[in-house]
Amino acid sequence: MELFDLHCDTLYRVYTEKSPELSITPEKANVLDKYSQLMAVFIPDNIRGEKAFEFFKNCADIYKNNYLVLNNSRINFMLSVENGSVIGGDLRKIKLLKEYGVKSVTLVYNEDNELGSGALSNSKFGLTSIGKLAVKALNENKIIIDLSHSSSRTFYDVAEISESPIIATHSNSCSLCPHKRNLTDEQFEIIRKSGGVVGVNFYPPFLNTDPSNASFYDVIKHIYHFLSLGGEDTVSIGSDFDGCETIKELDSLDKISVLYESLLKHRINEQVVQKIMYYNAHNFFSRF
Repeated sequence: MELFDLHCDTLYRVYTEKSPELSITPEKANVLDKYSQLMAVFIPDNIRGEKAFEFFKNCADIYKNNYLVLNNSRINFMLSVENGSVIGGDLRKIKLLKEYGVKSVTLVYNEDNELGSGALSNSKFGLTSIGKLAVKALNENKIIIDLSHSSSRTFYDVAEISESPIIATHSNSCSLCPHKRNLTDEQFEIIRKSGGVVGVNFYPPFLNTDPSNASFYDVIKHIYHFLSLGGEDTVSIGSDFDGCETIKELDSLDKISVLYESLLKHRINEQVVQKIMYYNAHNFFSRF
């Protein structure tokens, strides 16, 4: 089977931990016929300014030396950034990110940064004035804007300004699980109409209002819901491997085939399952 995963935090784990047990390794990828992974450099909200960019560069070096070198006709690792604090209000950083090969930037994390407000912030603003300029600069440099972690106000501000498609790499359905990190049906529709993609993730609090009861079947329910909104060409996978404690049935890359087989058993057409698992994200990123 083939997998295109829109989000993992493996680089952060490798950089900040000694000998971490990882959900994603090249060895575990051997179960896949074709595998593309968007690897996020997660920058915590308490790392700001030049320190944020230095943090990014250190993680990007790990990516270059340990993952980019593995790319071939079967495996494709790509670089992203989770937290626009990497820009630090300095728009010149965006061109540098492009030179590093960054494909997408999650504009904010859970709290506020120089660009806008995050999903867990109590702020009443959305994009800042610098944030609005950053959206335009990211568009010009063909770096995709990821709205996972954005507050509602930031989301709608970006949707109004961006001239390029927008994405949510690891967010589920708010209709099924009303968490601030999830997408409303209207937000999903905006992403769909923009030509973007949405990655369903495996983190229990985003899957079920009672995280202790979150299961493999909740993942399927969120996929089904997005499909019901016309998302056949939009819904994708954004596992959040190595960034959180995912559900046990899907806590490692080498278990992903279980999801593929279960989607087929739940009577989703095989061509649609292949789109969800690989081709929607692949077709999207092949344009940038």
